[in-house]
Amino acid sequence: MDAGDSPRILVLSSRPDILQAVAEAAAGIEPEAEVRGLFGRPLNVRDSDLILVDIAEPRATMPYLRRRFGPATALVALVESAWIDRLGSALAEDWTDYLFYPLNADELGLVWQKHTSTADAPDLELDVDESGRIRLVFPSRVRYQRPVVERVVVACRHLADLDGETAFRLRVTLGEAVANAILYGSGDRPGAVVRVTAATRPEGLRVRVSDEGEGFDPDAVPDPTAAEGVGRPRGRGLFLLRQLADHVEFNEAGNEVSLTFRGAPDPLRRIQPLLGRFATVTGLRFRLERLFEDGVRVLFDGLEAEEGRAESANVRETWPLGPDGGLRLLHETTESGEGEGVSPPEGDAAALLAGWLGAMAEEEQAGERLLTRRLRRERVLAELEIARDLQFRLLPPPEDFDDLARVAARCDPALSLGGDFYYLVRLPRGRLGIMLGDVSSHGPSAALIMARTLSAVAAATGTESEPGAALDAMHGHLRAALESTEMYMTLFYGVLDAKRRELRYANAGHPHAYRLGPARIRRLEALDPPVGIARVPGYAQKRIPWSDDTLLAFTDGLAELSDPIATPEARARRLIDRGELDPAALVAALFADSDDEMRLDDRTAVAARL
Repeated sequence: MDAGDSPRILVLSSRPDILQAVAEAAAGIEPEAEVRGLFGRPLNVRDSDLILVDIAEPRATMPYLRRRFGPATALVALVESAWIDRLGSALAEDWTDYLFYPLNADELGLVWQKHTSTADAPDLELDVDESGRIRLVFPSRVRYQRPVVERVVVACRHLADLDGETAFRLRVTLGEAVANAILYGSGDRPGAVVRVTAATRPEGLRVRVSDEGEGFDPDAVPDPTAAEGVGRPRGRGLFLLRQLADHVEFNEAGNEVSLTFRGAPDPLRRIQPLLGRFATVTGLRFRLERLFEDGVRVLFDGLEAEEGRAESANVRETWPLGPDGGLRLLHETTESGEGEGVSPPEGDAAALLAGWLGAMAEEEQAGERLLTRRLRRERVLAELEIARDLQFRLLPPPEDFDDLARVAARCDPALSLGGDFYYLVRLPRGRLGIMLGDVSSHGPSAALIMARTLSAVAAATGTESEPGAALDAMHGHLRAALESTEMYMTLFYGVLDAKRRELRYANAGHPHAYRLGPARIRRLEALDPPVGIARVPGYAQKRIPWSDDTLLAFTDGLAELSDPIATPEARARRLIDRGELDPAALVAALFADSDDEMRLDDRTAVAARL
């Protein structure tokens, strides 16, 4: 291979910390790896490259990735530890592999070695005893991990008649257990081996993976979802085993793990007694075969009793069954004196049996389709949760502005994604920009407008110092998006100037913006219609003096049934009447009032006091 064709590790993520962490983790792996970032950079991707994809990125969907990089490119899902409990649905997609972030250098090295290994796939001989127990012993080498997993999973589907979902869980957990045995157990010492056994038990399928290492204490491994475990590069594989297997148990030494799966067996096993009775009652001699990619298992054989009958049998019908097999019916033919083929009684019985089996196969196919749809739905839900997390990351933390003012803010979407937002920006000469917006919908479409708005805010406030001019610039960025979606947005933007003791603000149709003083409540009225309702020649702004006042703005989700500022018994209003105008207390009171109501809309509030 030419140097210019050497495989590289490419990172698709907008986060610089992830790119840096991959580069640091790759520094000690073999063979040596060049690490490059893909985000926002033109780069020719080679078939030999390994691409790590931050699944939190909005475009980290398999259709987009396959269109961009091609069907043969190795794609590795990079999963934030905080989202580990949603990894199962993510793995339902066609990822080559997965890694957790923060990165573990050993795990990155394992994935890299599997990717760069030039050796042919090893030959694996399974030992299966009379009871059906599977045994496999293989060298502790990285290149064995993937073929071992695939070989054992196929064998277990034959052994235990696993349904598709259980086989999926087995594939993921077995891959994790074998990788741990190679990395942290037997290691790469000469002659070191890893052992895998599988057998059916009354409680289900039990798979054991053992290594020759010193073992570990699983109870001492931190839970990666608990506060003390988040962000630590340990415990994530064990968590995954416990999430996907029905039971996980370690031996006393800690160098053998047992995984038990109680998944629903293939229902075809349960019909074997019925097939025997059918043959007895009808006299039809037939064979029913379960077809797999690598072989055939006979479910019922009524043709073996007399020599030569199997050879003369005809294939009646074959039905697809699941993603990797089928069902085949063979039965004998009986020639009548007139050469008409199958005699009427036997013909009727064969047709009846074929119809019954066909209906059952169709039911199983429907089950596989339901599983596929469920996994896809879980993937969508996981993406919505990830997008919600990203949405909150876009909102600046109020504590970052403590040197300019006392600020409190909170955003709570009604659905996984919402259209409300607030924004805080540090402006020249010690000024603080405060914006609150409410898109005329909620859910993913509103969240998309919200994300575009935040991008427009950053651009507008970076070039325009006056609120009216900032809204003009934002309108130019957002007009096309709002018109195409038939949405609009109310928007309040105020600039607090501590040196001049004043507030300058622009208000595009937002009804809930207030100036709260020790003895007065003043609404900061709308100066223009909402953005997207009508064309505005230029957004107006006002300048008002500001001394011992608090700015409070909130969206209509906090006034679903009544305006808390105009309702004397509301918690927020009682605080104002007592002259208690602390921003954090006001925001907390608004949400406490709203918690008593039916939540139908997004809720956002921001308050600031110089």
